[in-house]
Amino acid sequence: MPVYRFDELPDVRHNPDLSTAHGPTVRGERIFFGLRTKDAGTGSAPHHHPSEEFLYIISGRVRAEIAGEVHRAGPGGVVHIPPNVPHHTAAEPGEDLVYIYVKDTAWGLKGVPAGEQAGEQPPEDEKY
Repeated sequence: MPVYRFDELPDVRHNPDLSTAHGPTVRGERIFFGLRTKDAGTGSAPHHHPSEEFLYIISGRVRAEIAGEVHRAGPGGVVHIPPNVPHHTAAEPGEDLVYIYVKDTAWGLKGVPAGEQAGEQPPEDEKY
């Protein structure tokens, strides 16, 4: 299907063991494109994956730790997470974080906990 509406797609937690993020996702041939929400003060555990990803902040503020460096961004900001780099992100307290999530399909939607080796195949994704 070439046209989607996020409000007509299921709200899914794609990586429940590592992240509080949830929302609808569209999968293309090479790109995942999703609308994500992290409730205020919640986030992800440190992890990595072979896929590159971008977060475009719509509302709220994100605290992103990427390769040991802390970065913050608000509405209109773009966070770039290179492949295979340990990272974690969190919604700053006080307001939910809403963002567009773009990730290549080289691996899948799930990450691998920091300190663990990524396998040959990605973990199975939740249905979306």
